[in-house]
Amino acid sequence: MKVMEHIRDVKMIRDRTFDEIEPMKQTIMLLKKHQFKMDEDFLVKLENSKTALVDVSEKAMGPVKEQILPLQNQEAGNIKQRLSKFSVQVQEFRVDFQKDTP
Repeated sequence: MKVMEHIRDVKMIRDRTFDEIEPMKQTIMLLKKHQFKMDEDFLVKLENSKTALVDVSEKAMGPVKEQILPLQNQEAGNIKQRLSKFSVQVQEFRVDFQKDTP
């Protein structure tokens, strides 16, 4: 379960960071449009950071996702079985209830 929490956290951080990159990019473009002098090319740094984030998230999630995929599929099957059994119980209860009601 801890592995799933870590994967979730990596996805959340990656998505949140990607959402923050576009406004920063637009701000830099606006500053350049108005000829604001910058010592460094922040657009290049921003794109490099985005690429590095993709690489890190793939390293963090790639092999782990492949290893836990069979476990996830097995758990999904278990949940479907439990749901099926529960549906049968509900149906039996409904039939019994309808028989016993006046």
